[in-house]
Amino acid sequence: MKYCSILHLLTRLTLSLPLLAALPASGQTLNEDAKLTASDAAAGNQFGVSVAISGTTAVVGAHLDDELGQNSGSAYVFDVSNPLGVIQIAKLTAADATAFDQFGISVALSGTTAIIGANDEDDAGSVYVFDITTGQQLFKLTASDAAASDFFGTSVAISGTTAIIGASGDDDAGSLSGSAYIFDTTTGQQLFKLTASDAAASDRFGSSVSISGTTAVIGAYQDDDGGTNSGSAYVFDTTTGQQLFKLTASDAAANDWFGDSVSISGTTAIIGAYQDDDGGSNSGAAYVFNTITGQQLFKLTAADAAADDQFGESVAISGTTAIIGATWDNDAGNRTGSAYLFDTATGQQLFKLTASDAASISAFGNSVAISNGMAIVGAFFDDSAGSAYLFVGTPPIVQQPEDRIVMPGETATFEMLVAHYDSGAYLWRRNGVELVDGGNISGATTLSLQIVAQESDIATYDCVITGPWGPLVSIPVVLGVLPDPNACTADLNGDGVLNFFDVSVFLSVYGAGCP
Repeated sequence: MKYCSILHLLTRLTLSLPLLAALPASGQTLNEDAKLTASDAAAGNQFGVSVAISGTTAVVGAHLDDELGQNSGSAYVFDVSNPLGVIQIAKLTAADATAFDQFGISVALSGTTAIIGANDEDDAGSVYVFDITTGQQLFKLTASDAAASDFFGTSVAISGTTAIIGASGDDDAGSLSGSAYIFDTTTGQQLFKLTASDAAASDRFGSSVSISGTTAVIGAYQDDDGGTNSGSAYVFDTTTGQQLFKLTASDAAANDWFGDSVSISGTTAIIGAYQDDDGGSNSGAAYVFNTITGQQLFKLTAADAAADDQFGESVAISGTTAIIGATWDNDAGNRTGSAYLFDTATGQQLFKLTASDAASISAFGNSVAISNGMAIVGAFFDDSAGSAYLFVGTPPIVQQPEDRIVMPGETATFEMLVAHYDSGAYLWRRNGVELVDGGNISGATTLSLQIVAQESDIATYDCVITGPWGPLVSIPVVLGVLPDPNACTADLNGDGVLNFFDVSVFLSVYGAGCP
């Protein structure tokens, strides 16, 4: 039994190896697929001050909304599965909302759990946990040592059931030295308080936070290691609360504000330094790091960098794709703003994102988020009330294909469900080789592949989805063809030898209930 369990694990891991190809080079500018606004939009709400996206759900903060008191704040939940018909599904407010709480100053989303920061609530700040499927508030989170002007909730991030919350005004190591807190979102329990090993007054540690798995990155943009306000970021293990690395730019300089924005995905982190001067004063930059080694991999700057663009004021990363906001870019007028997509595996700029209705003082790019082939960009001054823009790169897979076992002559169908299905190209593969329609194959370039099965069709299959941002590959699945699906034989494909394909078919049969 132990041997079979190990074989099962190794085989499925082999089948699940990613086959992603490199993203293409491009200097192209892309406009949005949808524009998001609040159903009750009002001037001065600053809808778009914060954004988050997970799967096909987006959350947008409006921290100056006045519904429950002046600047009490709110956040909005959207279903973005069809960019041609984005639906607002909820407006979130705090159960104990009062004036000047600024609920929505920060937002984060993982699965069906959203966390919303209100950094002025009760002077110290608080964070609220919501179930977005019901709109129900689950917990109100506060620091165990809360104190006035801590700004707890200035920044928030979540991965699974672990949340991290920044409190950049905390004074443990001097005025505004800053801290961050780890919480379990299933219980509302505080697990750790994090501070920098070299914390000092005015560092603003916690001004930005991000988390992926068990690794967190925390920015301290006024740290002075490379000169006054050069900035830094810290990597922590969230299971132990242990600091792993301190990150600084290889070319750190005074007033770069490295760490004002941070994001992490897997073992790759991106750190914004929007006052870097490489392309002119405050043109901005962002840096890519490996969080396992602490090594700087790339310095990113815009291909059309110019003074005061503030590239790097916001950053986000998903897989090997990063999005970086440049809030004061002037392409369509004063401070219209823009955002850029980069491949973090190569450091290559892919696209520049702009609003189709770009206007002066929109601040497009003040907030950014990216997940599974979709990006959202905030423009909190747009149309006086604020807005957010949705970009669909590679359509996200909502439902993966599944293994199939059939008899010879039966039709095996592999199907996927993809959000915004008409925005991508689809190509099915057998053992990595592209399929074409003809003979017993149909639907090779659609979401539904059909095979009139023969023993020679026993193999692994996947589908490559290609959109403007590059390819996304479905999970690989197995087709088993058996004379009797209920029979168990060692040489399952009848080729006279026991090999990888027999193991793959065996596992599928076993999962279907064959003893």
